[in-house]
Amino acid sequence: MKKTMIAWGCCTLALAGIALPAHAQSSVTLYGVISVGLVYTNNTAGSRDYALVSGVQQTPHWGLKGVEDLGGGYKTFFTLENGFSITSGALSNGGKLFGRKAFVGISTPDFGSITVGRQVDAMSDALFFYEAAAQFAAFGVPIGDNDNVFETTRVSNAVRYSSHLYSGFQFVGQYGFSNDAGEFNNNSSKSASLTYTNGPFSAAIAYSEFLLPNSASNSNGAITDTYGVPVITTFASNVNRQQMFGLSGDYKLGAAQFTMMVTRSMFSYLQGAPGLSLTNYEPTFTYYVTPEALVGIGYIFTDGHTNNESPKWHQIDTGIDYFLSKRTDVFLVAVYQKAAGDAKFAQIYGNAPSTSRLQFSATVGIRHTF
Repeated sequence: MKKTMIAWGCCTLALAGIALPAHAQSSVTLYGVISVGLVYTNNTAGSRDYALVSGVQQTPHWGLKGVEDLGGGYKTFFTLENGFSITSGALSNGGKLFGRKAFVGISTPDFGSITVGRQVDAMSDALFFYEAAAQFAAFGVPIGDNDNVFETTRVSNAVRYSSHLYSGFQFVGQYGFSNDAGEFNNNSSKSASLTYTNGPFSAAIAYSEFLLPNSASNSNGAITDTYGVPVITTFASNVNRQQMFGLSGDYKLGAAQFTMMVTRSMFSYLQGAPGLSLTNYEPTFTYYVTPEALVGIGYIFTDGHTNNESPKWHQIDTGIDYFLSKRTDVFLVAVYQKAAGDAKFAQIYGNAPSTSRLQFSATVGIRHTF
């Protein structure tokens, strides 16, 4: 009996193999980033801090990308991406095995592509590389990454549509389901972007919205463990709605590149707390002194408004990035932040708040990609 079943199974597999189309091809790619650095901060919770920090120039991660050619221009593909700490080996992104990305999709020759699973929201995807932190500046993002361009928050239960590139334009729309019966808006997300590329010029416009993110009554919704909200004012209530809008553009001229990005984040809260709006203005300039050496400088002004308060922050990012090879670079980054207006403290991303209105951080590190 066992022999019969084994023989039948082998025959079935053989027939299945014969039935596969001759044009079908598939591949799987392993990739990743390892980044670590020594960080000095002059005032974090009232003390100087010297630390070995994971992910100072891109969060360490590894992933698998796969694609299968179905013929006729149709393809299926997937991405599984794991985040981790290089200093402790611990999982990041809420301890999930593939907390950064975990999705599968299909692309068509005419319609575009659809992906389903855990993904970055469309606004973060479209604006990420316009940010100084993505270009050279380590943790040099607007206070609290309040616009989520640095991809602090990931979206679960997400369905995304991406168009093909038409005359330089591409549209992306994404929805993250709450997965809560009868409560469609309890911890859900929506985002969209329109990007344009033409030679040395590129631009993007994008919108993102989180409804009841990290909801206490729905831990299986779109926004859960990776949600982070800046504690900027004296108000500390749960977020009812977070809306973000961004507009960016850059121009490359030889070895130089100038980037400008403006984002606006609006928070409404539960429990009757006043709302908060933050507008971030971020010009950035980079220049390749040699083919191996990139220098950069960026400025971020964050203008906040809540109730009768107007917190503001000024931040300067400077850095040099030297490429030892195509896969390995070393870098030195300095970030200076000053609180102004009604802001009570400075807080560079990844640090505890300063006990004063000033905070300075310097990082020297190494990054390797594979």
